[in-house]
Amino acid sequence: MFYLLLLPGAFFAPVIHEWVKARVSAALGDTTPGHNGFITWNPFKFFEPIGFFMMMVFRVGWGRPVTTSPFYYRDKRKGIFLTYTAPIVANLLVGVLAIAFLSLFEGSMLTWAGRQVMHGSPGALTFVLRFNTGVLLFAQANIGLAVFNLIPVFPMAMNKLLQLWVSPEMSMKLNHYEKPMQILLFLFLIFGALQMFIFPIRDGIIRLVAF
Repeated sequence: MFYLLLLPGAFFAPVIHEWVKARVSAALGDTTPGHNGFITWNPFKFFEPIGFFMMMVFRVGWGRPVTTSPFYYRDKRKGIFLTYTAPIVANLLVGVLAIAFLSLFEGSMLTWAGRQVMHGSPGALTFVLRFNTGVLLFAQANIGLAVFNLIPVFPMAMNKLLQLWVSPEMSMKLNHYEKPMQILLFLFLIFGALQMFIFPIRDGIIRLVAF
């Protein structure tokens, strides 16, 4: 049951991230997402099996990366900044709204479920508890993905953003060590070291929003 409740967040958090990236880049004049079929409402276009598996098992993963081309932007630096910041903000906003929803309605939903139990419908309480857990897991998936993308390793968003501010020499060094850093990131994720960084920040944001 836990993995069934985790499924919506594991699937849709990466979809939201990549969909927003495609839309923002296209809005700034980039035709690449459109040519690759990413300007679509079909969520399965953004589905990436390994990233989905990682989301389900390790609670951190990714979607199918949307390719963008900054050469179409009028202002290259501004375009890159908006294209790679917007998905992080979108995941964070969706997660915060989910937690705000829980904070506002969890009490009233439990009260309703209690009344249903008193009237002979014990399943109502189970339904509400599972629904609330699903909303929390959905929020965790989105906020966790936002935090994950703050790690400056390709293809995380922060890698692109960092290169806006470092020198060309440093940018070349980052590109040179791209593969080893990806392998290291993957190993940290598999063995849970990455979650030790992501989860406390994620949970801190949730506690800050909850009221």
